[in-house]
Amino acid sequence: MDIEREHLDGVPMIRIGGQIDMSNYVEVHGLILAEIEEGHPHIVLNLRKVDFMDSATLGMLLRSLDKAEQRGGFLVLVTNPFIDRILSVTGLTNIFDFFSDEDQAIRSVSERVANS
Repeated sequence: MDIEREHLDGVPMIRIGGQIDMSNYVEVHGLILAEIEEGHPHIVLNLRKVDFMDSATLGMLLRSLDKAEQRGGFLVLVTNPFIDRILSVTGLTNIFDFFSDEDQAIRSVSERVANS
């Protein structure tokens, strides 16, 4: 698994590549929680380069979303067709905001923050 972390226009962007499963999702969860604890509850998680994700990872995403919402924030996903299918099959398309590219995701976050 590859991970990059940066802030774009004040919004945390965490990019993941490769496979996320029960052996390594804790690292991703830790980064998300660190951003939330540092006062950045509005997070973009870029999963475009993820080619495998298990049910433990889905649970982590739901827990991360819940934690962000508890702090008045949200978790926005950048996805690929594989991730889109997982979200659809599991019924999570109504829970997560997801986009096909980072620019759309950042714009969405910026607009939501400005309107709140």
